[in-house]
Amino acid sequence: MIEITETAANMIKQSLVEGKVIRMFLAAIDGSGASYGLALGDVEEGDQVFESRGVKVYMSAKDAELLGETIIDYVDDKEIGKGFIIRGPEDEVSGCSSCSHADGCDHDHDSCDHDHDHEGCGCGCS
Repeated sequence: MIEITETAANMIKQSLVEGKVIRMFLAAIDGSGASYGLALGDVEEGDQVFESRGVKVYMSAKDAELLGETIIDYVDDKEIGKGFIIRGPEDEVSGCSSCSHADGCDHDHDSCDHDHDHEGCGCGCS
């Protein structure tokens, strides 16, 4: 249910603190759906644990109920800044989740195995 890009996994691993875990939490629900955040925290009874790229993400069972397929990415961009982005595959981004070739890409824009010579791909990997 949670996919972590290679870039995000590397940043999370650098941010880990002994005795703490990465917690994903429900930040808000609005007309467009649920928004999640990330923080260092403690393991809580009944937590759901998701693992991707060797990183475990903990969240309450209640928050996990609303979770669909989720991609955790990390960006470092002059215009928008740097930080983690949590999005669903339906969110409009200039990333591989919007690409018809998403199955051949790990969404970190460095490993797409499809041709970028045609228009309409939209994956942003070129």
